[in-house]
Amino acid sequence: MNQTDIVTKVLETVKHKGADAAEISYAEGRGISVSCRQGEVDTIENNNDKSLSLTVYKNGAKGTASTAVVNDDSIALTIDKALAIAALTAPDEAAGLAEKDLLATDFKDLQTAYDNPFDPETLIEYALAATEGARAEAANQQADVVVDEANVEIGDGYAIYANSTGFIGEKRGSNCSASVVAIAKQNGEMEREYWWDAVRDFQQLMDAKTMGAKATDRSIAQLGSRQVKSQQVPVLFDPAMSKSLIGHMLSAIQGSALYQEASFLKDDLNKQLFPDWFNISEDPFIPGGFGSRNFDSNGIATKSRTLINQGVLTGFMLSLYSARRLNTQPTGHGGGAHNLTVNVPTSADLVKQMERGFLVTSLMGQGVNTVTGDYSRGASGFWVEDGAIAFPISEMTIAGHLKDMFRNIRAVGADVDRRSKIHTGAWLVDGMTIAGD
Repeated sequence: MNQTDIVTKVLETVKHKGADAAEISYAEGRGISVSCRQGEVDTIENNNDKSLSLTVYKNGAKGTASTAVVNDDSIALTIDKALAIAALTAPDEAAGLAEKDLLATDFKDLQTAYDNPFDPETLIEYALAATEGARAEAANQQADVVVDEANVEIGDGYAIYANSTGFIGEKRGSNCSASVVAIAKQNGEMEREYWWDAVRDFQQLMDAKTMGAKATDRSIAQLGSRQVKSQQVPVLFDPAMSKSLIGHMLSAIQGSALYQEASFLKDDLNKQLFPDWFNISEDPFIPGGFGSRNFDSNGIATKSRTLINQGVLTGFMLSLYSARRLNTQPTGHGGGAHNLTVNVPTSADLVKQMERGFLVTSLMGQGVNTVTGDYSRGASGFWVEDGAIAFPISEMTIAGHLKDMFRNIRAVGADVDRRSKIHTGAWLVDGMTIAGD
């Protein structure tokens, strides 16, 4: 049987066994990864996986079971387990399938699947070229650098979501990523840094030698790191770090945090969070986007929208279950956010604009509380003086409150990072507390 026949047969079987309704997710994927250490091939790994997850509803109760072995016997056992769990579970009025008028009916070609190479030779060639690029840059700077690891991974997957209302939706996707880790040494000091890239199409992956050189540059630049005195200064989050701030906002506006009253933004719908020039749009239909999809994990149609409009939070992100718990409508976010883009006037040189402060290139620790909004994390990067990078700093702590940080964004950089479903440049945030010496 093909994949559609499998899920259709399972749904028919659970109906005959007495379920009032059911939904099923079937997924299969394959992947290959190559790791080289110090210029030698270290590991080559392949994976090929399948999974099936079934949820049944009976008399208002819900039962879920899954299997990683997709054959007749395992599927039959999964069906029986799901029905048995439903029989032992208390009814939940928020559980159940989405209404038909919410389900996706328009399935766009999102261009998320590519014919990527799965032969180890191609990946080994890339990893060794990245190592060569890192070593060449070290020689060019006459620096002592060890290329600790170069890694390349490729994967693709196929998934179906179907339910007993007759909905069947399919998704395909490809992903490629690569990274290089370099260790720079000087006078007994060692600094470990890296660089990486992620795309869907292997042909669009960053040039291997350029990636290696970037990793080397970053490790050398951190040599001689020190601390600075505790003070309040502007903090410039580089693009990869600024994306984490959007991630904290997303955690606070997702439905589960809201109905559990575990969000510092639970009362801020339609309120000003950011400066009035700041906008974030969401578009699930960007061709090849990391967050592109026609429907969410409940089969509900996704939609484009402006999440932050002139600084104002215009909506939450609600799955079907969380929307019912909140007595409102779902927003197509079962499974999370889609492609987010910060749409603002951008600045080309935020270091010069900052004049004096802390450029953060790395964050550590888990000191972010999305219940209260308190923010405190370890950080390293560079001290900026007179609009130019002065020296590297490390073992610092940056602290503030997320609402204050959002309001105090002075500028956003033109250096947009597109390596995930969140696209933004660097953020220059005024009035943060840093602690070191």
